[in-house]
Amino acid sequence: MAPLALAVVILALATADGGAAAPRGDALPEGNIVEVRIEGNVSVSTEQVRAKLLSRPGHPLDQRQVEADLKTLIATKWFSDVTPYYEPDPKGKGYILTFSVKEMPVLTHVEFLGRSKIKLKDIEETTGLKKGARADAARTRLAAGQIQRLYTERGYDMAEVYLLEGGNRGDTRVVFQIFEGPWHKISRIEFEGNTFATDATLRTKITSKTTLLGLRGHYTRDNLDEDVRKLIEYYQGQGFPEVKVTPVTRTGASLGDTHLTFVISEGTRYSVRNIKFEGNQKLSEAKLREGLLLHSGKPILDSLKEADRKNLLAKYYEIGCIDTQILPEPRYTDQTGVVDLVYRVEEGEPYLLGELIVRGNERTKDKVIRREALMAGLLPGEVLNMNRIDIFKTRLGNTQYFVNAPDQGKPLDIKVINRRPGDKPYGESIAIDLNEVTQTRMQSPAPDPIVPAPAPLAPPSEGPAPDGPGGLTPFGTGGAFSPPPDTLPPIAVPSTPPAVAPPPPPVGVGPGSPQPNPTPPLGAGEPPGMEPSLPGTNMTDVGPDRQDPFPNRSFADVVTSVSEAPTGRFMLGVGASGSQGLNGNLTISERNFDILNFPRSWDDVASGKAFRGAGQDMQIQLMAGTLINRFMASLRDPYLFDLPIAGAASGYLFQRIYPDWTESRAGGRFSLGRQFGTSTYADVAIRAENIEFYGFQSPAPADFLAASGHSFLASIRPTIRFDNRNSPFLPNKGQYLEVAFEQGWGTFTFPKVEVEGRTYFTLGSRPDGSGPRILALRGHFGATGRDTPVYERFYAGYIGSLRGFNYRGVGPHVLGVNVGGIMMLVGSIEYMFPLLANDTLRQVVFCDFGTVEDNYDFNNFRASVGTGIRLTLPMFGPLPLAFDLAFPIAKAPGDRVNYFNFSIGAFF
Repeated sequence: MAPLALAVVILALATADGGAAAPRGDALPEGNIVEVRIEGNVSVSTEQVRAKLLSRPGHPLDQRQVEADLKTLIATKWFSDVTPYYEPDPKGKGYILTFSVKEMPVLTHVEFLGRSKIKLKDIEETTGLKKGARADAARTRLAAGQIQRLYTERGYDMAEVYLLEGGNRGDTRVVFQIFEGPWHKISRIEFEGNTFATDATLRTKITSKTTLLGLRGHYTRDNLDEDVRKLIEYYQGQGFPEVKVTPVTRTGASLGDTHLTFVISEGTRYSVRNIKFEGNQKLSEAKLREGLLLHSGKPILDSLKEADRKNLLAKYYEIGCIDTQILPEPRYTDQTGVVDLVYRVEEGEPYLLGELIVRGNERTKDKVIRREALMAGLLPGEVLNMNRIDIFKTRLGNTQYFVNAPDQGKPLDIKVINRRPGDKPYGESIAIDLNEVTQTRMQSPAPDPIVPAPAPLAPPSEGPAPDGPGGLTPFGTGGAFSPPPDTLPPIAVPSTPPAVAPPPPPVGVGPGSPQPNPTPPLGAGEPPGMEPSLPGTNMTDVGPDRQDPFPNRSFADVVTSVSEAPTGRFMLGVGASGSQGLNGNLTISERNFDILNFPRSWDDVASGKAFRGAGQDMQIQLMAGTLINRFMASLRDPYLFDLPIAGAASGYLFQRIYPDWTESRAGGRFSLGRQFGTSTYADVAIRAENIEFYGFQSPAPADFLAASGHSFLASIRPTIRFDNRNSPFLPNKGQYLEVAFEQGWGTFTFPKVEVEGRTYFTLGSRPDGSGPRILALRGHFGATGRDTPVYERFYAGYIGSLRGFNYRGVGPHVLGVNVGGIMMLVGSIEYMFPLLANDTLRQVVFCDFGTVEDNYDFNNFRASVGTGIRLTLPMFGPLPLAFDLAFPIAKAPGDRVNYFNFSIGAFF
């Protein structure tokens, strides 16, 4: 029996002791393992040990596998020593591999004296020490510190832990003595010396909390140190660089009570005197100063300073300087509380986009990703603008096709790679693809030279970008390059100019014949730094050869790495509301649908590739309830026919029970829309419906009788929307405007026009900029023809319309029922302000007003006033809960009132 290479054993011992591995010894003999034996095991079965091994009968005797097996067995903590041996098989068929092990002793007794405040299970999980576990003296000695840290984390800051037994090799009894001490809870948190920020604001900046009903509020020194750091960072960010924070703890009346006081010396708040720039050459100082938020006399706020830094970077990104670094540096002056802010700029070189590389999309088509790059303004040959890369990343993230959070997998990543400076525009070693070469046969029977076809590059520009280097042009001015979004070719250029073999001699000219005048080589007359124009390969005179006025442009590639995210959903839900009653909902949806991607095998179905990958949105919805029953199937393509035009089609069955009648609709809708810029969207929708109107009481108004039974409706509705709000849920600035016109035909013919607008103003905030106080104004006007059927008229009431009234409770009434109006005008003024320092609870006061008329006059004006709260909870994400209490102060006969209104995410 021969021992394995000594290095293997030393490696195992070094691994067990945490030391470095010894050098590798001699290699093992070649041959297969015929048997794996385990020696020395008593309480651990042979099968348990073999299950951990990579070395198996029939496998080669491999030193790396044996080393891995040693590490695995030592890591189990079953054995204190493992020694492998091998010996030739007596039958000559290979080798017998033997692992000789020495088991660690088993703990027969584990005790924690003095433990009462922390569960035994928690200590066992923290230390791994319990009866029946393997005895490990080193681990037992470390357990004392682990137990003490556990007590400290639970608020027992004075706890002490001592190891009485079990610290020696071979010990099978473990005994700890624990002195728990009192539970230190924070009963009071106070701040002294703060004049800039309120106590409530500062409490939102720290981790320590007061105890509440015996929950939270435990005191730890680590939290205290962290709180001091957070308070200092907060004050420094508000322009107080000299702030000092001293924590003071006092013992309360009860055992374990702690009064925590932060003594704050705010110091002087610094403001900006002058703003200077250093290192800028490509952009003028006047250009850099445009749009700065920090000006002379303003406090030096970190938030504004960072916003200005990003604004300056964005200006350099516009001209392709993707490596620009900007460091804001406050420089103290001889005046107290005054600094000069200097932006130190390292501009870097400007780049154009070479190739757009996509990786990781197993289901999603390349064109789905590339078209988002196109819509963001990323085009090969154009300026490589990092701002557009950010837009590209945002657009890809908004599709929800790919993982965008680290806890879900590898998140979306976009990087700039393969920078090629101006003196090496073609890179270093890009291989020529022999499949891309072209051959030309002339008259000579001799073999013809093979000339690689050069890759097309961006066409020349018409002029330099303002304030930028001469070789850069803004997006959209780089010639007439405008291919469809899915046909953008990657730019792959050879690393060196193609070598062309000399042409064969003309026919009839042999070796002994007189030679004609030598022909100069191709490109001999080209200016330095320019590539030769090969005959027949540059028919349009574009690209980086004869006509390029900027031959030293630098290129860089962009690689987009994605990981496919789950895009299908199957949801069951139950909901209830005052306007829609109780309902159940079943939804099947797929965000990355492909209606033409039929499965070619069962593998496509099992892997989820079938009917996926084109970026279409498919949804099937079934709703059944007390007031609403609906079935809908829809399909939307955001890039119909690979154009930047969204197309959508849907079919539906719908039944709605209103207070005064019931209606059923069966039909379909088709729409085409397009985004213009970043804030404007326009679409045209066509719908066709068969409508049944019934369920009203007799005697009924004439308008009900005219619409009763079945009727047909077809309409076309163009709409344009403008939305530059900074948030769709809780905006504090921006505007929203929607203008729509609809023409209906069928049983009834009528026109309809609607205009809705909203605007938001921030009237103030806390000194640090948090807690904005927002004024919101809203107006909605609609008018339609007199022949409009009752089910297409205007109604008002409830949240989102006129609060203080029932859903559809406002309108002209005939015989005690609301028949709807042909003109509507409603508006609202709402003021919102925070109630809590963390802005999770806000209060609103409002006044809603307007009318719904059966003519084009304003005869019955309604108004209501009220107040409400907006509660933001993490479980609802950005959607706040709205609770409103409204009181009508002006109403018309027949109007139905409702004082309380509730919704999720619905407000002005």
